[in-house]
Amino acid sequence: MAPSDQPVAAIDLGTNTCLLLIAKPGEQGLEPLRQELQVVRLGSGMDLTGRLSEEAQVRAVEVISGYREIIESYHCGVVRCVGTSAVREAVNSADLQERIFTASGYALSAIDESEEARLILKAVHDAFPASSGRRWVVDVGGGSTEIIAEENGALQEVESLELGSVRHSDRWLMTDPPAAGELLALQADILAHLAELFDRPTPDQFIGVGGTATTFVAMEQKLDAYDHRAVHGATLTARSLEKMLDHCLTLTLEKRRALPGLHPGRAEVIIAGGAILLAVLQRSGLAEMQVSDRGLIWGLAAELAAQSSA
Repeated sequence: MAPSDQPVAAIDLGTNTCLLLIAKPGEQGLEPLRQELQVVRLGSGMDLTGRLSEEAQVRAVEVISGYREIIESYHCGVVRCVGTSAVREAVNSADLQERIFTASGYALSAIDESEEARLILKAVHDAFPASSGRRWVVDVGGGSTEIIAEENGALQEVESLELGSVRHSDRWLMTDPPAAGELLALQADILAHLAELFDRPTPDQFIGVGGTATTFVAMEQKLDAYDHRAVHGATLTARSLEKMLDHCLTLTLEKRRALPGLHPGRAEVIIAGGAILLAVLQRSGLAEMQVSDRGLIWGLAAELAAQSSA
């Protein structure tokens, strides 16, 4: 196998999920060979303690150890494992990094906000080449929300806000389904963060990246199984997003888990994630977004593939 054809593996350990992408260069760009998603809730409880819990660390180590078996079966030439908000912020991240290295041999690196934004933007540019005008690329994660502003294809500014589906579920949503007062407190917290958002003109385009945006598209289409072709590039309107969010607010966690298109592991945090995504879309001044399921992990894999073939 030629070096340029050898698969690469990227692992993205987020605050809620742990993703694996095994891919190789193809005629139409990066060709996925295997994709995995496991909900680990790494950041569960961290908003209160500032620490990664023992249970969350065990879940993360188990998932990444399982990923190693998959990666080895594909004979990947390069592997990189990165962590985002929860790994960046936790005071005991070094403990998790040591445990993952001992169990899997992979060095977990905490990437900063600027590298996270760069990788997200790389993936978006590969999927949706930048054209003239202004656009926002927005990724609502479990612990933070990245808002990337670009103009005529050039990066202008990045905001990484402490707004996340796990963080804000833990902070505000205690009852099942959430009480009206909890929802008001959640919305007030989100708006307080957005009040400090960079003062830029209304963008011409809004691209929603990541699990929160793709989940609402899958829910809107009532997909029994996730379908990249149906989700990637789809349009999600603020009106539709708000309608689905309102419906989720009437359901218990158990009933949310049964909704078509909603991964059961995301059901506990989808309300906070949706509220953040809707608020950012409304703050942009646009009525709809284009959704991409090519996020950070795709940018990371593309970069690894380019380096391995150089």
